[in-house]
Amino acid sequence: MLLLKRAFLAVFILCLLFVVSCSSDDDNNDEQQQTFTPDGMKLIPAGGQSLQMGSESGFDNEQPVHTVSFENDFWMDSTEITQQEYDNLMSAHYGDYTTPIWNNPYGAGDGYPAYQLYWGDAVLFCNARSAAEGFDSVYTYSSINGIPGNLCELNEVSADFTKSGYRLPTEAEWEFACRGGTTTDLYWGVDYDPYPATSSDTAEVSDYAVWYTNSFELGGDASAFGSQQVASKLPNAYGLYDMAGNLYEWCHDWYGLYTADALTDPTGPESGEWHSLRGGSWGSDVRYLRSTNRTFSVPDYLYYFIGFRTVVPAQ
Repeated sequence: MLLLKRAFLAVFILCLLFVVSCSSDDDNNDEQQQTFTPDGMKLIPAGGQSLQMGSESGFDNEQPVHTVSFENDFWMDSTEITQQEYDNLMSAHYGDYTTPIWNNPYGAGDGYPAYQLYWGDAVLFCNARSAAEGFDSVYTYSSINGIPGNLCELNEVSADFTKSGYRLPTEAEWEFACRGGTTTDLYWGVDYDPYPATSSDTAEVSDYAVWYTNSFELGGDASAFGSQQVASKLPNAYGLYDMAGNLYEWCHDWYGLYTADALTDPTGPESGEWHSLRGGSWGSDVRYLRSTNRTFSVPDYLYYFIGFRTVVPAQ
């Protein structure tokens, strides 16, 4: 009887140790998932959420408002890609890369956003970042026209969204991230028109955005003219800086008109002439800083106004 009790006790202890070990493994797995934090990025809690995308009070290309749902979370750069980040990565991955022309008065320096870029340049950056961090590239292409990373165009581009690597945000992802959980025109909780109606309203816009009044309007001789260093203004609720103003940002999607259809993880039209731009710039009035505003080109100094940020799926 004593031997039987001892055997039972031994089996009980082994079972207990097994349960503790499995629990520890689960904790380690959870910890590994929680500690996957890409440098300089914020986790956007989109998984299982939906967005009423567009605006009935905005421009025609923001209509109709339609429901967009997301299956998964994703990471997004907290700032626009800086000149230092861009130059360091592109020079390491493309042997014939040359640095774009970044100079004053449009903003020049390590902490300033990278501009003077075509959509293809941003795609090459995404692939280089994927390679540098051991992820599968999302984008493939047949050839490059021009200098890689310096106003180049890519031929026969395709994107595989099942890959784990870096890419440009879709318009839907961009708008969800920009809103930061708000439903107002501007992500700091106010609606456009009659806002900004007072000097305090204008000052509030300047707290969050590099825009026409605190940049372009000042003229080329002013130190604040042009783009400004990233994260120099207040972030939105998700910790993202400069989602309004500073630079327009390339999105993945071909530009196209909306429909009323409810969509899940849309990636835009299959083809087109221009890729979408979001966010407004240092030359934009407030109506172009709204979270729903979208365009495919900007006037005058076209590529002095355009940069980008990247996303990567939650691993």
